[in-house]
Amino acid sequence: MIKRLLKKIPIIKRIYPSTIKKIYNYFKIEQINYEYFGLKLKGNINEPMDKEIFLFHEYENHQIDYLLNLMKISKFDYFIDVGANSGLYSMIVAKNDRNIEIKSFEPVKKTIMKFRENIKLNQNLKNIEIFEFGLSNRNSNLLMKSLKKKNYIQTGGFGVAQSGEILNNLHTEYAEFKKGDDILNLKNKNLVLKIDAEGHEKEVIEGLSNNLNENNILMQIEIFDKKIDVMTKILKEKNFYKIHMIESDGKKDYYFKNY
Repeated sequence: MIKRLLKKIPIIKRIYPSTIKKIYNYFKIEQINYEYFGLKLKGNINEPMDKEIFLFHEYENHQIDYLLNLMKISKFDYFIDVGANSGLYSMIVAKNDRNIEIKSFEPVKKTIMKFRENIKLNQNLKNIEIFEFGLSNRNSNLLMKSLKKKNYIQTGGFGVAQSGEILNNLHTEYAEFKKGDDILNLKNKNLVLKIDAEGHEKEVIEGLSNNLNENNILMQIEIFDKKIDVMTKILKEKNFYKIHMIESDGKKDYYFKNY
């Protein structure tokens, strides 16, 4: 609670993170250990998400609280985590619901290694299945991009590069993607579908078309402002309606249902 209050003081919010990071960098220390939503986690001081939780004990906590509360109201069979990153959502859901089946999709190898390491730190998380590829509307290898600062590649900001996009000073690498309906064949189930695809959400939705039609779905999806009209139209055509939106940590997460 004290750490979250510190974040609300502008001068501390600006100076505190940079000072701590400089101290860690001076002593050439990168690894940090912290706890969040009852999980033991290992991270890197240069990773924005890790640093935010380590310093302020806060990262998408409003979204996580809201989603967990919705999941308490109804019983869900599966939690589908598209763009799982280092597995924060998947592990929090696993800790709160030992019976739900969790399928986590993440294409970045370095991030998957971090995900698996953190699962080992929390040995009671037995219901997570990790798929080492992303979801899209076709099977392909796609070029991905991420910020690189002082030789550190930020794992949390990986996204699919767009055609014609200027990639100077960015880290790039290819990753495997598969069509969602080729991997998942679920029918008459209650699903939580969390999509954080850094601009690739349209392709994710297209690739999961059959699963969207055959199941009752609660969806949390990050959508950039420039794509909100297109994505809202696409989801409306698939009989989804918006129930909520949360803006925090510089991003907007929307919540939809189709039942």
